[in-house]
Formats: sequence, structure tokens, C-alpha cells
Amino acid sequence: MQPILQVEDLHISFRGEDGDLNPVSGIDFRVHAGETLGIVGESGCGKSVTSLAIMGLLPKGIGRVSGGRILFQDKSIADMSQTDLQKLRGNEIAMIFQEPMTSLNPVYTIGEQLGEQIRLHLGLGKREARERAIEMLRMVGIPRAEEIVKEYPHQLSGGMRQRVMIAMAMSCDPKLLIADEPTTALDVTIQAQILDLMRELKEKRGTSIIFITHDLGVVAEMCDRVVVMYAGQVIEEAAVRELFQNPQHPYTKGLIASIPSLHQQQRRLNSIRGTVPHPSAMPGGCRFAPRCDYVRDECSRIPPLLGVGEGHKCRCWLVKEGGEEHRGSFAAGT
Repeated sequence: MQPILQVEDLHISFRGEDGDLNPVSGIDFRVHAGETLGIVGESGCGKSVTSLAIMGLLPKGIGRVSGGRILFQDKSIADMSQTDLQKLRGNEIAMIFQEPMTSLNPVYTIGEQLGEQIRLHLGLGKREARERAIEMLRMVGIPRAEEIVKEYPHQLSGGMRQRVMIAMAMSCDPKLLIADEPTTALDVTIQAQILDLMRELKEKRGTSIIFITHDLGVVAEMCDRVVVMYAGQVIEEAAVRELFQNPQHPYTKGLIASIPSLHQQQRRLNSIRGTVPHPSAMPGGCRFAPRCDYVRDECSRIPPLLGVGEGHKCRCWLVKEGGEEHRGSFAAGT
């Protein structure tokens, strides 16, 4: 089946005072129609920058795609004119940003902001756009939709604002929805409602979703496949069940081990020592080596992303093509 989105050997550069910084270095992934792909990793690993590149929203004059390509329905986003990009955004690809309060304009009502997008992309008149806005607010479970369209963002709760962002993103029936940490800072009850809503929209409309998060619990609940990123690279990719049952990369194992268990008593939560390196100070060779418990001489070279099973890839010298482990010490230590 032909993927709706292909990211191939993507490199992203940002202009810095002492030269270019490269927060994303040669990542590859695909998204198929009706699929939810999770992209996970710690803050600073390049998840959100990748989403901005897909949307064509890297800051002009500072950020750029310096290598590789992004294809949406076989069309290169980098080759599109600004006019074509504006038609693409909101119409074909939509994005739910991490913090709805900074994404909604505080001086315009909810109805004005929703209506503007609907008029721009669907060509409806003012009255029809308002009716469509009310319909979308009802669809995402907002009560009193006729009154909410007259209110301003600060008059709504965080959960309500996030529902407005989802309504705005879905208002033009996009084929691909990018959700960047859509449940951050929401309490668990509202978080569950937002996730249920996104799942329902996907099932009803067949929308493909890229779900960007650091929360592996959300990934297990929402996603079909998972891409694990670290320091600007894809270090593991697998179907969601396969990733949780058979993680291969030491970083992925560390992330999964850090999830609190309801069935085991723990005095301290497991953690991965150290932090994600800054783009200006990337280590040579394997980028996870300074934090890895299994580091050895060969880790001074950059490992390739190898197939270790059906649909399962891992970037680590500790595994061989086909999933055979390099040395028994790794298996014993997991």
C-alpha cells in the first residue's frame, strides 16, 4: 500500500552563532492511510522540529531542510510554492500544537478563528462558515457551541481550548493530522477524553495521525506503529505491540523500564542516566553511547539502522540483521 507520507533521509539545520546546528540527522519513516504513527523520545530529540518541517513551518532564514525529502502523496513539500503550502496546511495536513493558549489568538473569538480557516480553505460564506464552526465544536464534544463561538480563548479551560484546536485541525477534513503532545498539562480525566475523541475521529474519517509524545502509555493506547528518536536519529521502529514486547535498543529498553508498574512495588523509579546531547555537542559514533550501559569499542562508529524482524528496525551494534543478538551479555542484562 502506497504511504500517504514519506520522510526520506531528512536532515534539518538551524543557523547558529558558531555555524549550523543539526537537530535532525537522516531520519526515515512512512505513514499509511488510516494509520496512527507514534514518534517518541525525550525533549530535544528532534520530534517537534520534524513535525514543523513536514508542515513547511521551519522559521525562515534560521531553519531549513538541508538534506533528504518529505513527500506527501508523492509530492515534495520542499518544492511547493508558498501558495501551494498554504493550500496544503489545514486542507490536507493539519496540526494540533502542544500549547493551545499560545496557538489561539487571544484577541479574536473562537468563532472568528475557526470561521477564518473554514472560509479560507472551503470557500464558504460567513454564515455557512459559522454554522460549520458550530458543527465542529459539537463534534468534539463542546457543550453550548452556539455560545462558545462568541467567547475568547482565555474564557475556556485548558481541555476546552485543546478541543477547539482539534476542531480547528479537523474542520477541513485533512488526510493527515499531526498531534504534537496534545495532552500535555491536561489532567488525566481530560487527557482520556481527548484521546478518545482523536480515536473516534480517526475511525469515522479514516484520518492518518502522527502522534508526537514522550508518554509511552499514550503510545500503547493510541498507536499502530512507533518510531523512537534519539538525538536527531531514528534508533528503533516497530509495530506497537512488538516494541513493548521485544524492544531491541538499550534506549528503548530504558524508556520502557522507566514506566511505573501497578503490580510491582518500587522505592525508586528507573531512569536513564545523563541527558540528550545538545546539537552543538553530538558525540561521534553512536549518539547514545555516553549514556549506554553496554558501550564498547565498536560504538565509536555510527551504527546502521538494521532490520531485526518483520517491520522492526534498530540502530545498535548489539544486534545483527534479522534480530540475532551480538553478544550474550546484552541479553543477560535486559
